Amino acid sequence: MRFGVKVLAELLTLVAVGSGQEFRPEIPKVWDDAASAGFEVPLAKRDRSPRHLSSSEYYALKVRPIYKTYPMYEPGKEPAGYLEWLKQQEPEIVFDPAKLKTKRDWIAAGKLVFEEDVLLFPLPPGWPAASGGLPASREGILPPFPDRSKYIIRKKGVLEVGENSCASCHTRVMPDGSSLPGAQGVFGVLKDPRKVREEVRELNPEALTQMREEFWIFWGAPWVESKEEFFQRMSFEELVRVRLGEHPGVVERQGTSGTHPPHVPSLIGLKDRKYLDSTGFARHRSIGDLARYAVTNQGLDTMAHYGDFQPSLEPTAFGSDKGTRYGDEQLYALALYIYSLEAPKNPNQVDDLVRRGQQIFSRQGCAGCHPPPLYTNNKLTPARGFTVPADLRKTDDILDVSVGTDTTLALKSRRGTGFYKVPSLRGVWYRNAFGHGGWVDTLEEWFDPARVKSDYVPNGYWMQPGPIEGHEFGLKLSVEDRKALIAFLKTL
Repeated sequence: MRFGVKVLAELLTLVAVGSGQEFRPEIPKVWDDAASAGFEVPLAKRDRSPRHLSSSEYYALKVRPIYKTYPMYEPGKEPAGYLEWLKQQEPEIVFDPAKLKTKRDWIAAGKLVFEEDVLLFPLPPGWPAASGGLPASREGILPPFPDRSKYIIRKKGVLEVGENSCASCHTRVMPDGSSLPGAQGVFGVLKDPRKVREEVRELNPEALTQMREEFWIFWGAPWVESKEEFFQRMSFEELVRVRLGEHPGVVERQGTSGTHPPHVPSLIGLKDRKYLDSTGFARHRSIGDLARYAVTNQGLDTMAHYGDFQPSLEPTAFGSDKGTRYGDEQLYALALYIYSLEAPKNPNQVDDLVRRGQQIFSRQGCAGCHPPPLYTNNKLTPARGFTVPADLRKTDDILDVSVGTDTTLALKSRRGTGFYKVPSLRGVWYRNAFGHGGWVDTLEEWFDPARVKSDYVPNGYWMQPGPIEGHEFGLKLSVEDRKALIAFLKTL
């Protein structure tokens, strides 16, 4: 039996991982000037494409160590004297590349990076207060996600809590109460509009001004609207809408939109994706690109120059400690961990209804954009009204068909490339918030023909009444055919 060089190398790697043999990592220089210049797709407004820190500026920053964390308990369930015991513990750095010998070691270390909180705070009075949506263990231990639910010790006697880890947005609560790392997270909760209105109404003028300033740093794009126009648009009603926008499966991350936030992507299967972000903002050509994407997503993009506009003037983007960064070894381990993530066993069985749905999927031409086995063609599709630049036709995979969905993220944000990526349909059975903006919460609503009508009222959703336009494929099917198609999709 003969094997190609690539296949043989993969087999040897599997053998090495399984036997615990020494693993020789190939750690890229993450912030190489040439590589970092080409990993992002240009913005629709080409002269506003981000210009980041140079390699020398980036590597002048100190590597942020990763410290050991300690479990947090539900109120009243911690062991006697637990907090006093914690205050006697010495700080312990848990990420040490010198101790990583096997690929399994590196993946386990990547999990530490994935779970690391980069924004740290003194322990709030009366904390802990809640479990953040995941059930506590029998012993009363809170899950470490999403935020402020584990203790961090960087200095003896000082307890801190943190937030803004990768795991905060990319850990999902499954129906049995377990957590699924890497999946579309359920960060955020559905809010009562009446309570949100009361909270915004109670803000004093100074707090309102500060909120608008923070939002400008987070989402401002002066080529879309000036700062003055942005402040005028952030009326009482708009601020309420922003506060309502974040809900399970959707988060208004930096560089996007407060009123049109994107869904949280699943990281499971990411190794096979050619583009990252809903707008295909980053090319994914190598493990180095994924590492660079992690750097920008944890705040480097707020320090970038978008033409003459720089959202954040101070180096606060990498967390609580100014002037720190990830180490290349940390990022390499993180990428290996993300590549190792797997979907849970699908509980949906193949039956006659599913087989009928598979035939409908084929007959309707769905595989043109979502071919198996990945159920994505890994291409970019232009937003409605966007003209694809000729040079990108030579360098990128373009599907020259627009599906006509809302253009806000693609054309009116700091991550607006003019495109949306064709998403994978794998794992839709454990996801929600469908469409690039998470416009509907279920597949049933996505395939409901009523959603494109002018008088449509979204089903239990924060969006204002009106049509959810675009991607009309499947909307003309009969009720029974739509039911079959959805049943098939839920087996992927």
